[in-house]
Amino acid sequence: MNDDIKYTPPVTVKAGEIQFVEACHPPLVAGDYAVGMRQLIKESESATIPWNSDPYASGMTFSVDAPRFALDPAEIHSVYPPVNDTGRFNNALPHVVFTRRTLPWERTLDGKPPKLGQSFPPWMGLLLLEDGELSIRDETGRETGKRYEVRSIPVISEGQDSLLVPLDKGAVLVPDVGQTGGAKTPRWEKEKRRYEKESCLAIDLPAGLFKQIAPRFDDLSFLAHVRQIDTGNKEVLSINDRGWFSLIIGNRLPQADTSHRAFLVSLEGHLDRLNEAWVPGPGKLVRLAVLGTWFFTCAGSNDFKARMDLLNFDQNNPPTPDHRGQLPDSWLRHPYDPYNDASLEAKDLVNGAYARGYTAFNHAMRQGEKTVSWYRGPLVPLIYDKPKQVQEPVSCADELLRYDPDTGMFDATYAAAWQLGRLLALQNQSFALALNRARQALRARAEALLRRKELGLQDKDSLEESLMKNLAEGTGEKITNAVPQ
Repeated sequence: MNDDIKYTPPVTVKAGEIQFVEACHPPLVAGDYAVGMRQLIKESESATIPWNSDPYASGMTFSVDAPRFALDPAEIHSVYPPVNDTGRFNNALPHVVFTRRTLPWERTLDGKPPKLGQSFPPWMGLLLLEDGELSIRDETGRETGKRYEVRSIPVISEGQDSLLVPLDKGAVLVPDVGQTGGAKTPRWEKEKRRYEKESCLAIDLPAGLFKQIAPRFDDLSFLAHVRQIDTGNKEVLSINDRGWFSLIIGNRLPQADTSHRAFLVSLEGHLDRLNEAWVPGPGKLVRLAVLGTWFFTCAGSNDFKARMDLLNFDQNNPPTPDHRGQLPDSWLRHPYDPYNDASLEAKDLVNGAYARGYTAFNHAMRQGEKTVSWYRGPLVPLIYDKPKQVQEPVSCADELLRYDPDTGMFDATYAAAWQLGRLLALQNQSFALALNRARQALRARAEALLRRKELGLQDKDSLEESLMKNLAEGTGEKITNAVPQ
């Protein structure tokens, strides 16, 4: 299907570039279609009477399918914020990245194909709820200890609670996909036969809460887009090597110091409830088909300038460990207590390492042994007052492991930095090719020197001069006489 969104997608995008596209509508959305053909045979184009009084005619019907009440996890490339993660996410809208660029537009909100040339919004949305909003409260507003949970229910069932046919029809508002017309309509009978043995994930939310957090119909088009990126040197899981991805974005920002749950839901059949004029009735619940959900925690605020201001300490008069409790920069390193730098007590060693920005990590040795080693990241601020030393070339990361005999622990900082630098260098195609050329040149030079040495040639002499010199000294005759006859 053509639409009014004009764009000319390139075959590829250059490294470091990204292309944004408003939408990527499929040629046909999900639905039932009919194709008809009628053929007339005339003697010429200007003839008015066809040869065949009964024109040849033929036709066929077909259906286009797309995900509806459930979604294959392989369709989701990634989510943000990450699943079960904790961080400062309060300045970024949650979003879901799909591997197929047409997925958000493969259905419509009312289940009907759009008009030719008409743009239409996506059929899914991303709802964000704070953990406290999922608690069920009584008439006085107190928590009852129960929560609005995602549960697996049948899609269609006459005898039990289901997504499209609830047991309490007066209190639960379900998606309208044609079942409200009665059980005898052809559309409903077809849907019933298809989905009566399938199940899906669903959640019931208070109608008032749904209107408060759900995007409006006019906003849906702004909460989805397509982007093409350069996938070179990126892990795409062999799914999307051309760099086309579609996104669904939430309409609420996470709140600082709060746990959240995001719900990717189907909005098909809820068209009337996405309008500003819709007024939910008291005690009503809106039933939504859940296509995906995840949990994350927003810890603290992500004010970059404020964090940078905390680093503005006087380097000529650095804070002492005694004032650690008064310093607000503990987000840069593990909090530590006052310690004695000359002591070998475990408490002093640990707090001293924390003060220098180190962190203890599990360390699996090459021999299979397991231990705990210190590691300090390259971006952790550190006052390094030791004299600079020249580091000799090393052949592997293990040569940069530092062992402390007093504590029996390794420092893997420089070993990890060497390995990271090696991987970054090999990832750079230009550097890798230049390194390979340099190695080939050095190898050729070494082989040439070895051959000259075997022939007794001097480095300062040319090949012709050395050959004439050896002939004059009778080197060839000596070699011939040395060979057994």
